[in-house]
Formats: sequence, C-alpha cells, structure tokens
Amino acid sequence: MSDNLINLIKKSITNRISADVSNVQEVSNYEKNAFDGYPAVTVVCSGNENEYYSNAENMRTFAFTMRAYEQINRDPSQELDNLEDDAKERAEKHMGIVVSELINSFDEYFDLGGNPDGDFILAVPSAWGYSRLDNGWCRTADIKLQYNKSKRII
Repeated sequence: MSDNLINLIKKSITNRISADVSNVQEVSNYEKNAFDGYPAVTVVCSGNENEYYSNAENMRTFAFTMRAYEQINRDPSQELDNLEDDAKERAEKHMGIVVSELINSFDEYFDLGGNPDGDFILAVPSAWGYSRLDNGWCRTADIKLQYNKSKRII
C-alpha cells in the first residue's frame, strides 16, 4: 500500500463487503443522507494510533466504522415511538443477519486478502441504534474495524 493508505484500506473494506455480503444492496465510502437500496453499509475512517516498538519499527492502527442501515419506514416526519412494531421487528431481524454476515466476512478476510502491507484487521463489538434519514427511519449498527499494520521506519 502506498502513501494513500487510509483510502486504500477503505477501498479494500468496501470491495470485500460488495463481493462477500450478499444481503447488502448498497455500499458507500462516506456517510450518505439516503440510500437507493437497503440494507446499506457505509465505511468511514474514525481514527488512528501509532505505537513505537523500537527505533526501527512501529505499529499503526487505523480505525474504521462500518455502519449498517436497514430501513424501517419511509416517513422521516414520523417519531420513532410511533413506528409500527411489525416494521421494527422486521428491521431488527434483517439487521441481525447483515451484522452477522459482516463480522463473519472480516473474520475470514482478516489480512485483507493477503495484502503484504497489512498485519491483520479485527471486527470489534458493534453498537446498535436508530437513525432518521431523508427517506425514513433506519435501524443501524456500527461495527468498528481496526486495521493493524507494522511499519519499518528506518
């Protein structure tokens, strides 16, 4: 990977989701206000860290957030408490399937497909919530990915 490491990692992540997670209808590398199909997933960089091991080597950790969306309804003017129970139950079920597929995919793809510059990627715990988008309410799940890369600095 070159100087544009963050964008290259993000591209590898989005490509993996598109190729391996069959239930996802749309994948984006930025936060969108609405999607053409659901479930949808966005991937954004959320931070980075650097640890020095020696004067010749360090470990960089790049954090990304995969946010999965499953539409509950198409009326953003409605309040969350007023959404139909059947719609919430359906979204909850679909979100469970999508999150399981995403985590399983990165369990199997921990080295981003044998990329020699990357040590490993971890899908760490997710946090679930709700989001009101331009085209309605969604059930959401944020899954943190940590990409760990050894780097020789000399």
